[in-house]
Amino acid sequence: IWGWADAGENVTVTLASNAMSGKADASGRWQIELPAMAASKTPATISVKGKNTVEIKDVLIGEVWLCSGQSNMEWPVAACTNSNEEIAAANYPMIRHIKVPLVPSTTPLDDFKSNWQVCSPATAGGFTACGYFMARKLQKELDVPVGLVNSSWGGTLVEPWTPPVGFMRVEAMQKIYQSVIGRTPGTTPYQSRLNAYIKAIEDWTVKAKAAASSIESVAPSPAYPAELVPFTSHQDPSMLYNGMIHSLVGFPIRGAIWYQGESNHGEGMLYLEKKKALINGWRELWGQGDFPFYYVQIAPFQYGNEDPAILAKFWEAQAAVQAIPKTGMVVINDIATVSDIHPPNKQDVGLRLAQLALKNDYGKTDLIANSPEFSTLEMLNDRLKINFKNTSGGLKTRDG
Repeated sequence: IWGWADAGENVTVTLASNAMSGKADASGRWQIELPAMAASKTPATISVKGKNTVEIKDVLIGEVWLCSGQSNMEWPVAACTNSNEEIAAANYPMIRHIKVPLVPSTTPLDDFKSNWQVCSPATAGGFTACGYFMARKLQKELDVPVGLVNSSWGGTLVEPWTPPVGFMRVEAMQKIYQSVIGRTPGTTPYQSRLNAYIKAIEDWTVKAKAAASSIESVAPSPAYPAELVPFTSHQDPSMLYNGMIHSLVGFPIRGAIWYQGESNHGEGMLYLEKKKALINGWRELWGQGDFPFYYVQIAPFQYGNEDPAILAKFWEAQAAVQAIPKTGMVVINDIATVSDIHPPNKQDVGLRLAQLALKNDYGKTDLIANSPEFSTLEMLNDRLKINFKNTSGGLKTRDG
């Protein structure tokens, strides 16, 4: 638990029967780690005492999942299949949801303003549908509170969600990394380029003054370097990491779920490199090891008049992400149509995300968590024999 106080101020944090103390650093930031605690459905109060006292009430202890990506993750329960019935039945006070505001930033932000919401028919309509249906399954199976941190923004690329350190660690992302740090004040590339520009301007000013006194012409002044101009779009690299993820880093999470890729769908295997940067960058900064990262295959939508192979290649890239440790992909090409980039059946998406977590992270080994997946191909005279894995005893067609 962290916050801000006067520099050097002593702070004590109390939660249930645990109390720990610390001191704010020179900038006023303090951080205190409480002992591990069992999940609890009994509302507790966090008390933070320094020169003043702040109390946060109705706090539950349980499983927290970060929900991020573009519109299919932001997609609310109110817009999914059977939404009226789902909302009317959404009486799950052990599920909590918080939406991070849509704020891009050129520098990492330390805080944001929003409120946790208790799941009820009055609030659930605005929850991330994928996250909600996952949480509902987990809450029923585990009988513990589930918190959803919804940091998603429709139409976004993967690059703005990625921290600079993520780009730095991936060879194929070096051009993006240099572009980011080149615009970041305080970095060596930024300072070097800025100093060179200042020197050029100073030299030009001397020449301009001399030309003015002698009534001579002078060349135009040096243009401000484009590589120093700050990013302005929420689609630029690291802008949403700075504005919508950085303030969450350090908040203990069980894992992350991700639904994005439609905006990068034409990139093929380059998307795999970008996902390495995102996942490993987040994990490095969170500092809690390789937390689970489960993601959703994009829908079999007909993207304009493009070559149909483009989507197949992108699906291959998405599947390849599973080579990163502790990741898993939810396949949805059986519950979507080519006419809708936003499949309204988020119930099955959430269920499949939950199945991955239940099997891989919660010890529920007696369930099928992965879709059938191609294994090998054999040529048998005039026939082809395809073998699959994850079939649990075989496959059958739905229509017999």
